[in-house]
Amino acid sequence: MSELTILIIRACYIGLFTGIVIAIPMGPAGIESVRWTILGGLKKGLLVAAGSLLADAFDVMLINFGLLSLIQTNRLLEVFFWMLSGVIIFFIGYKAIKNVKNPVQHEESDPLKKNDALSRPFLNGFLINITNPMTHFFWLTLSSTVICVWRSAGDLPYFIFTCCLLMGMFIGLFLINYLVSRGKHIHTPKLSGKFSLWLSYAIAAFGLGFFVYGLIRMYISYL
Repeated sequence: MSELTILIIRACYIGLFTGIVIAIPMGPAGIESVRWTILGGLKKGLLVAAGSLLADAFDVMLINFGLLSLIQTNRLLEVFFWMLSGVIIFFIGYKAIKNVKNPVQHEESDPLKKNDALSRPFLNGFLINITNPMTHFFWLTLSSTVICVWRSAGDLPYFIFTCCLLMGMFIGLFLINYLVSRGKHIHTPKLSGKFSLWLSYAIAAFGLGFFVYGLIRMYISYL
C-alpha cells in the first residue's frame, strides 16, 4: 500500500472523528437546529445544521485565500461581527420565545409556516454561523493546528481531510438531532414546550452576550 493511500485513509477516519467530536459542544447554530427539530421534525433541524455547515465551508475556503486574517487584524471589523451576530441571534431567539409563549397566536406566527428570511431553517443556520465571530476564530485556530498538518501532507489528503471533517460535523449534529427527535416523542407536549422555551432563551442569551461582548471590545479599542 502506497504512502499516499495510507495518508488518504488516515485523512478519512481522522477527519470524520475530529468532526464528530467538534460538533458535540453545540453553539448557537447547534441549539437552533435542536429547537427546529423539536418544532418541525428532524428534517427541519438538519436543514439548520446544513446551513451552518455551509458557513463553515466558506470559512475553510477563506482560510485558503488568507482573508479571515482581516478579522483578527481589524478591530472595528471584529466588533462589527460580534454586534451583528448578537443582533441576529437575539432576534431569532426573541421570535422563538414569543411563539412558544403565545400558543393562541402560534398558528399566525409559526416559524415553520412564515416566509420571512429568518423563518427558513437553512438560512437561519447559515446566518447564525456566518455572523458568529467564534466560528471564524475557531477555524483560524484549527487552521494553524490540525488543518495545517494536513495542508503540508499534500493537496489531495488535505482536501479529503477537510471534506471528512465537515462531514463528521454534520454526522455529529445529525446524531444529536436524531436523539432529540426520538426522545421528544417520549415526553408530554407540555414538557417539550418547556424544553423548546429554554432553548429559545438560550439562543437569545447567546445573542445578547455576543452584542455586549462587541460593545466591550469596542470600548477597549478606543481606550
